[in-house]
Amino acid sequence: MDYSFETERLRVVTSESVIPEELLRYYSENRSFFERYEPKQPDGFYTLQSMKDTLSFEADKILYRQSMYYYFYLKEEPEAILGTISFVRFRPLPYANVIFGYDLHKDFQGHGYATEACRGSIDKVLSMFNLHRIETRVATDNEKSINILKRLGFSYEGLEKSSIYLEGQFKDHYRYAFINEKYKTAD
Repeated sequence: MDYSFETERLRVVTSESVIPEELLRYYSENRSFFERYEPKQPDGFYTLQSMKDTLSFEADKILYRQSMYYYFYLKEEPEAILGTISFVRFRPLPYANVIFGYDLHKDFQGHGYATEACRGSIDKVLSMFNLHRIETRVATDNEKSINILKRLGFSYEGLEKSSIYLEGQFKDHYRYAFINEKYKTAD
């Protein structure tokens, strides 16, 4: 099944369509930038074999409908990854939820690309999976990401103290959730 789609400016694809060399370039170019907000990757992560393994792992998770992984590109620059989006650990009732995350290349921020790609991917995932909630966490000092979540209709739910280990210490994160108002239970 083809899970890819397009938005006004972007082409959004799943792991099967990503070239490992492109993914390695994306992560290498953003390594120090991402480590501010994401757990530090081991040095072995930044290898071509690791990218191949990552894409294979993601493809399996998609195949078994356990997770969805998207990569987005400008339509006119289809060889350069702008960002990634993930929906991991789909859980059926009684939860009917998933954990959502995204990142964006440091050189392409401030143009609305992440909001556009995330909005499209949320719509796509909600059309494929019967979900009530999409949950995420965001570093308390990541104002750009907080603003994206607000534009997408996520609601602030609270502070998670010492939530995620980053830069050598556990850091606080805000918890946000998107409630699918069109959700229907099977009963």
